[in-house]
Amino acid sequence: MEGITRVEGLPVSAETAGLIKASASKNTLRAYRTSIKQIETWLNERTLTDALLAEYLTELHYAGKSPATIAQVVAAVSWRAKNAGVPTVVAELTTTTMAGIRREGKGRGRGQVDGLAWEVVDLICHKIEADGTLAGLRDASLIRVMSDCLLRVSEAVAVNCNDFRNNTLLIRESKTDQTGKGESLYIGDATLDLVRRYQERGRIDEGALFRRFYKGGRVGAGRLSMVSARQIIQKRAEAVGVKGFYSGHSLRIGSAESLAQRGATLIEMQNAGRWKDPKMPAHYTQSEMAERGAVARLRYGKDK
Repeated sequence: MEGITRVEGLPVSAETAGLIKASASKNTLRAYRTSIKQIETWLNERTLTDALLAEYLTELHYAGKSPATIAQVVAAVSWRAKNAGVPTVVAELTTTTMAGIRREGKGRGRGQVDGLAWEVVDLICHKIEADGTLAGLRDASLIRVMSDCLLRVSEAVAVNCNDFRNNTLLIRESKTDQTGKGESLYIGDATLDLVRRYQERGRIDEGALFRRFYKGGRVGAGRLSMVSARQIIQKRAEAVGVKGFYSGHSLRIGSAESLAQRGATLIEMQNAGRWKDPKMPAHYTQSEMAERGAVARLRYGKDK
């Protein structure tokens, strides 16, 4: 065994530290570290307890944070304790406080994000392509790929040119595939054609697919950032007059809604979006599922 190192301020062996770092995706670890650093600043050298954690979560709630953001703090605290081999401070006070936050804050965060359904995606992409620019081809390709494959923004910006195999896109690492086995997702012919035209026009045949552009339309070698990808989605939706609150998550939600409208089961939606729990697609598609539920079918004779 090598010497002792520290992870989140706690002493562990170097080998253990390596396994801890590999136990979650880079984005998740980054979020956890940020949450831990913020709560330590707030503690001001006090020892974290169940009561103090509940108090901190309450402050975040009244500062306007969403339940999803606040829940990430609890997850970070539990993750740190688990990987350090010590008991977590998360107990009754924290759990009860979190339950109240979810009830009172249900209109924040995920609940505010609108989905971009397939028909809207087609409208946006046709409009973008019509401008005849390379940036238009890139943005339309990004939006269609994310819509077809229900990609997270972090997954979309990580796509490389050699990740396509016929009508599939290989996602090498994702939030739900932290062991790095990779997942193959279906991608439509129209989307593949658009991606190929973008690559040919931009002379992009290796490395990052979605890249930064510089003045004069010059294509850079650097990968498009997640912030830029989110801004592209928002800007392009607004440009065609689509009303609502959109984010990088809107394409996942919109595709789930479109699947529900066409009769997909919860399990099919869960598999398509690679959600670990069917509660997530169920949450996103409540209206669509209600419209083909038992009352709609059995009382009013609506088709499934």
